[in-house]
Amino acid sequence: MKKLIAHAACLLAISGTAFACGRDGTTSVPLAQLAVREATFSVSVDGRTATTFGTLKNLSADRVREVMFEVKYFDTKHVLVDTFTRCVDNVIAPAAGEVAFRLREHIYQPAGSYVSQEVRVVSAEAISPPPQKSALSPFMEQFLITWLPLLALLGFLIYFMTRLIGKKSATTNALALMNAQIAHLGTQALMLERLALAAEARSRGTPQPGED
Repeated sequence: MKKLIAHAACLLAISGTAFACGRDGTTSVPLAQLAVREATFSVSVDGRTATTFGTLKNLSADRVREVMFEVKYFDTKHVLVDTFTRCVDNVIAPAAGEVAFRLREHIYQPAGSYVSQEVRVVSAEAISPPPQKSALSPFMEQFLITWLPLLALLGFLIYFMTRLIGKKSATTNALALMNAQIAHLGTQALMLERLALAAEARSRGTPQPGED
């Protein structure tokens, strides 16, 4: 009964540790880029705790934190005796570098049963590089975000209106042609009026200017 309770407590502790270690919106590091080297362990004199020491090698290009380890203990016949999972949140592995770590956990089997161990990385979180600061001041950034689209729209409207009613625009050319046509029609109307007066005077027998 005590063993059952102990194992249940261990499973609850593992689940709680895994939940506390995970974060939403983070980038996981491929496990193939993480390796555990030179892992050793020792059991305390009172036989209550086991401490694991090792080195984590990070082959990725990012710094690594929130590393979760799984440790399995075996007896002399390589039969699994105990296992636990622990998230190490105070260890940061440099990019393409190594860092030492230590894991300590309570054990519930006789100390003599812990003969060998296997340590592996279950998950890890990449530390993204900080965003580059803009060379512009906050005032200039706000000005560009707020006013630059309006200024661009105003410039487009000015260009469009210039093309529409400028000296070389189609509207101006059409107005010039219309004025020329009106002037030409006025000249034609004046000539027709003179011809009508001359025809009327001739029909009445009135001498026209320039006739004897």
